[in-house]
Amino acid sequence: MHSYEYIFTAVIASAILTASLTIVSIMSQPSINVSEGEHVKIVAQKIVTQLTLNPGNPPEWGSNVEIGSEDLTAFGLAKYGEATRGAYVLDPDKVQRLDVNIPQHLYIPPNVAVKLLGLGVEYGLKLEFIPVLDVNISLQSGVGISIAVSSDQSMLPIISAKVTARLFYLHNGEVETDLKSGTTDVNGNCDIEYDRVDSNTFLVVVVDYYGICVVKTYALNCIRAYFIGNQLILNEQLTITGSKAYQVVVVKSGEAYTIDYVQCDLTQTSPLMYNVTYVEPSAVALLAVADDSSILVAAYKNVPSSYSSIPKGTLPFTAYMLERTVVIGCSLYTLRIYVWRVIL
Repeated sequence: MHSYEYIFTAVIASAILTASLTIVSIMSQPSINVSEGEHVKIVAQKIVTQLTLNPGNPPEWGSNVEIGSEDLTAFGLAKYGEATRGAYVLDPDKVQRLDVNIPQHLYIPPNVAVKLLGLGVEYGLKLEFIPVLDVNISLQSGVGISIAVSSDQSMLPIISAKVTARLFYLHNGEVETDLKSGTTDVNGNCDIEYDRVDSNTFLVVVVDYYGICVVKTYALNCIRAYFIGNQLILNEQLTITGSKAYQVVVVKSGEAYTIDYVQCDLTQTSPLMYNVTYVEPSAVALLAVADDSSILVAAYKNVPSSYSSIPKGTLPFTAYMLERTVVIGCSLYTLRIYVWRVIL
């Protein structure tokens, strides 16, 4: 064999080896991507189980305002107590403490949650709390209130949903109330007329669609406060009349939901905090009269729309998403969980 034949054979062999390596590399990359995707999926499934079925530690961290983020050794949102029945029941107080707008000593930063969930800096996390019914409240001309009910993400109007609304307002220094009800029309709207809707007004609306319940609150010119555990927490120092406080409760009687209220006593424990003697299990708000009976203080249990380890913006395209239907208070929510691998 001549030398050029050896050279030609070597070139052909080299080309075959290079092509083989290229093909193997191209074929293995999807396998790597699939493997990483499956790993993120497994991590997300573990996280959703931890969040929805585990109360965290200490288990009463939501209602105990003395427990800060540095005191947590485990993170979970499940409701804790012997009275709790069924899976995927979240603690409204724990969910409240994910709201960045609450007093900062009560806020649980996302980096703390990520660390306690064992994700470290390797993964990102985002939670979204989406009511299964989209309820929007708006004031109409005069004393009318319009309540629009649609499906999740405002896709379709909800027809024939039962609407119960109770209005609270101040009159001569006393809290008075007016209860109304109605049904949504073909456009998903329900209009309710009250004798008065002005400043210092607080509205609680319950929408019931064949057993699917969503509670919505609306405050007009009230002093905003926070109702966590058995504490009324103020943003500013006010003088509150301890005997003029009411808990607003939503209870199910038979097949219907109703909005009631019970008087309670408040005891001041610090300049910005009052203790509630007893908290009703189904309480959704706490109303109090302040500063010479001229101001209505409204503290209601708020559910944040999202909670994320990254600033608001587009999620990584590699994020894996899981959904669970959960109960928060009396309302039904879709808990949407995103988990993704952080590229370091």
